[in-house]
Amino acid sequence: MLNSPKIKDFIFTNITLYFFAMGVWSTWSYFAFVGLEKMDWQGSLVYLPHGIRVLGICFFGLKSLPALMAAELTGPLFINPEQYMGTWTLASFFSLASVVAAKELVKYSQSNIKGTIISPINFANFRLLVLVIILSGLLNSISVNVVITYLEPSVALDPIVIGRFFIGDVLGAFTLILFLSVTFSTLRSNRLASPSK
Repeated sequence: MLNSPKIKDFIFTNITLYFFAMGVWSTWSYFAFVGLEKMDWQGSLVYLPHGIRVLGICFFGLKSLPALMAAELTGPLFINPEQYMGTWTLASFFSLASVVAAKELVKYSQSNIKGTIISPINFANFRLLVLVIILSGLLNSISVNVVITYLEPSVALDPIVIGRFFIGDVLGAFTLILFLSVTFSTLRSNRLASPSK
């Protein structure tokens, strides 16, 4: 059974995506929380891990969920386990669900609205990816803050925090995708990597 190409592809995709996600988590946590004792959370304004969620789900589909869930659970260990465990663990599942919902909404709109400007349905199309990033950032910022407020009555639902989550998710995803795009374009132009056929 493990010799099946589909199983091998599933395992390889999840292992690769998990280690890449952990690299992003550790890099982001280092730059975002150098002065963690201040707990000012300025790093959340460019939340790079949201880019991993978007890339994983848009390009690999639901088969990427095991790696993404594992990264959501273990990634915060690089930052501050006391702060992120508990309620935040449950909230991270809503973060993944927001990307899945955003992707499905975009795909549904493209197939059911006549005369849409983005065609065909292809996540290599950056305009489509932008829609998923913005929509998932909006869904994530609202759902996660509502869940945290519900489970932690001491935390008030603050529109400023919701806005910060939205901005952080969108800017973080754009930053990561732009970085990867420039990196791979440079590698291709220098013939260090060949474009996929």
